[in-house]
Amino acid sequence: MRFPRLATCATLAILAGPSVGAQVVQERIDLGVLERIRDEAFNRSQVMETAGYLSDVIGPRPQGSRAVKQANHWTADQLRRWGLSSVTVEPWGTWGRGWERVRYVGNILTPYPQPLVAQPMAWSGSTAGLVRAQVVAVEASDSATLLRTHAGQLRGKVVLWGEPPKTQSTYYYEPWDYLQMEYPTRTRRYTQAELEDPKLRPDFQWSPLQVRLERRKAGDRFEDAFRVLQAEGVAAVIAPSPIAYGIIRVSNIPGWHNIRLQRTEPVAALVASYEQYGQMWRNVKRGIPVELELESRNRWVTDDSLGYNTLADLPGTDKADEYVMFGGHLDSWHAGTGATDNGSGIAVVMEAMRILKALDLKPRRTIRVGIWTSEEGRHLGVSGWIANHKELWPKISVYLNLDNGAGKLRGLWDQSHPTMRPIFEQIFTPLRSLGVQAIPKGNVGGNEHQDFDDVGIPGFTFLQDPLEYTIRTHHSSADTFERLIPDDLRQAAAVMAWTAWTLANRDEMFPRKPAPR
Repeated sequence: MRFPRLATCATLAILAGPSVGAQVVQERIDLGVLERIRDEAFNRSQVMETAGYLSDVIGPRPQGSRAVKQANHWTADQLRRWGLSSVTVEPWGTWGRGWERVRYVGNILTPYPQPLVAQPMAWSGSTAGLVRAQVVAVEASDSATLLRTHAGQLRGKVVLWGEPPKTQSTYYYEPWDYLQMEYPTRTRRYTQAELEDPKLRPDFQWSPLQVRLERRKAGDRFEDAFRVLQAEGVAAVIAPSPIAYGIIRVSNIPGWHNIRLQRTEPVAALVASYEQYGQMWRNVKRGIPVELELESRNRWVTDDSLGYNTLADLPGTDKADEYVMFGGHLDSWHAGTGATDNGSGIAVVMEAMRILKALDLKPRRTIRVGIWTSEEGRHLGVSGWIANHKELWPKISVYLNLDNGAGKLRGLWDQSHPTMRPIFEQIFTPLRSLGVQAIPKGNVGGNEHQDFDDVGIPGFTFLQDPLEYTIRTHHSSADTFERLIPDDLRQAAAVMAWTAWTLANRDEMFPRKPAPR
């Protein structure tokens, strides 16, 4: 795809809005470089090949699995092949046991036979081979209630854990609490009016670190109850998927963070399709017997307890000891193949590095890509890297993250940074023909830029077209290669390469937020 030639100029100056000292910020905007980046990104792209290998060949990449470590080394090999420097697969710390699926068989036998659409919860145990068991419905939400109402009654049974969800939610901590129906409140691509709407807010809201820690505790409140179920000798536990239409959105078993560090064997736990779960629940409540045939076999990976990140550099020139960083997470959930969360993001950031190297560009600051793991495991990969490299904190100018699906990039959330707007307005002005223009006010949560922001390093994440991310593919069996749109990923790679290149050539480091009181 060819584009009309851009008029080339050395710099583009735009008056800044309110900033420290009310100074005019003038960025180094080289439109000749932008034209070359666009040409490379759209006419010689390798982004779909990268995304396809991660999704179709390596497949799902749960943290600690052999697959995620294979992906660490494969991404490193690709970056080396493209000529990047200082490529390394670096341990960030101890993860513990890895977990992998081996086999699943499930059938509803009564009141009539049908296959049971289900997947195991991450870090759950295995059934005792192929079991045939009666289904019981349990409404207890804590261990005390469970013991009071069901003690001695559950041995050898398959437990349905809680009433089928009825309400809609845009965020969840226990995925069996809410049903996320597919009637989105906006189009799957942002309209011009939405991009200009001051009320536009991110799907995944940011929360302060202490709030996030408290929510993690709340997210594990069923841990004791699941231990009781195991002690009672249940055959398996089944929870409902929070998405309709047969899509399985998986989660981890309650208490997973302790399970990965210990050698205990947890109860077999699965997530079933919303529709079949509801059918089984209603029949049990009618007094009609429901019987299942079920085998869920999983295995532990114990040969290497460490977790790893992949990093690579495009060396700088006169400011080589300073860094502009961007990246995303490599690990994924196991229900799909991790294509939109976050194989597409990794393919884009790798492609951005390939583009910059293929064009033989020489940035002033070193541009570093971080391919993190254990994002789905509480950001342990990126936070481990940050903690291990405190000497770099003053030298990292800015960090950009990509992890909100596979949609086209439309701008950048301001993350409550008071002086970022005039800088990115200049960087994005030449990108309007690619659909990039918005700098909405909003704090996005759940991505690695938070971890940089937590220690005072400017961290941002891109505004992307929603597509099917929150309503279908996020953590689900629908997260596969088929949900990737080639031109969206090509556009994203061009935008990432241009943004990083321009930030790396600033005269000054990116401004920090004011220190908190």
